Amino acid sequence: MTDQPETLAPYRMPWRQDRLKQVGALTPMLRYIPKNPLFLLGAAAVGIAGVLAWRNRDRIATAAGPVLEDARNKGQALVDEAKHKGEEMLDQARATGEAVVAKATRVRRRATPEKTLPDLH
Repeated sequence: MTDQPETLAPYRMPWRQDRLKQVGALTPMLRYIPKNPLFLLGAAAVGIAGVLAWRNRDRIATAAGPVLEDARNKGQALVDEAKHKGEEMLDQARATGEAVVAKATRVRRRATPEKTLPDLH
C-alpha cells in the first residue's frame, strides 16, 4: 500500500515531483550568490576536488591501503581488549552478586517482626 505513488505524493520532497520545482527550491540560494561570491567559489572548489579525486582514485586507493589496514588492525585490537575487559567485569559482577545472595540467605530477616502477645497476668 505504501508503494503506491498517490499514497506517497503528499510526503515527497518538492524536487522529486518535477524539475521546475527543483530549480525553484534552489532560487533562494542563487539570490545570494551576487552578494557573496564565496558560495560559487566554494562550490567550484568542491567540484574540482571531486573531479581530481575521481581521476586519481586508483592512486589514492593504493596510498591509503596501508593506512586503512593499520587502522583495521588497531580497531580489532581495541575490540578484543574491550571484549576481554567486559568479560572480566561480568565475572566480577557475577561473583559479587553470588556473594550478596549468599550473605542474604545466611542473615535472612523477616520483613515484619513476629507479633507477640503481651503477657497478661
